[in-house]
Amino acid sequence: MLNKFKKIYEKTERFFHPLAGLSSYDKYLEHMEKSHPEKTPKTRGEFFKDCLEKKYNSGGLNKC
Repeated sequence: MLNKFKKIYEKTERFFHPLAGLSSYDKYLEHMEKSHPEKTPKTRGEFFKDCLEKKYNSGGLNKC
C-alpha cells in the first residue's frame, strides 16, 4: 500500500511541480549523478527552497 502511494506521489510531483514552475527533484538528482558525480546533491528541501528563491527573488519585478 505504501509503494502505491509513493508511485502516485511521484507521478503527481512530475505533473504539478512543472505547472507551478518548479523543477523536478528527481530530474535534478539524475543530472547530478550523470554530470557531477563528485558533488553531493542538495536535499529535497534545499532544492525547492532554491527553486522558489530563483523564481520569486530574481531581482526583476516585485511579485506578491
